[in-house]
Amino acid sequence: MHLDATDFAAMDDGQRLAVLEAMVVGMIADDKITPAERRRFDEIVLGLPWGVERGVLAAMIAGARDRLAALKTPDEVHDYVEALATRLPSQALREKVVFTMATLMFSDGEQDQAEKKALGLFVVAFGITSERAAAIREALHLGGARTTAKPEATEN
Repeated sequence: MHLDATDFAAMDDGQRLAVLEAMVVGMIADDKITPAERRRFDEIVLGLPWGVERGVLAAMIAGARDRLAALKTPDEVHDYVEALATRLPSQALREKVVFTMATLMFSDGEQDQAEKKALGLFVVAFGITSERAAAIREALHLGGARTTAKPEATEN
């Protein structure tokens, strides 16, 4: 579920920007950027083939943050996410983007309510089914999935 060079080779500039903007949402969704989130963001973003120089990428990130900061109402946020979805027509790419966002959100070891809400908005706007959302969650937790499932199984 990781974004890779093959994904980027198939994207146009608008799609690359949509991916970057989603990653910025993943980093700032809870209005606090921890050092772990910053490191993970840099690790992921700088490791992807954006097709631009690092200074241009930094300007693109700043622009994305500014656009997000300008959103004031829930309707504006919803419209923004819907617009991102239209710029990413491939369902497989949308799932990889949500996985990457979630990876960023979990990089500090926790996910607060604002992050859960943002992720849920993207899942709905991106048309991700509950089965695929479960697969994304499973991929995020890898070894932790068994420990989570065990208590649920004993309750039934």
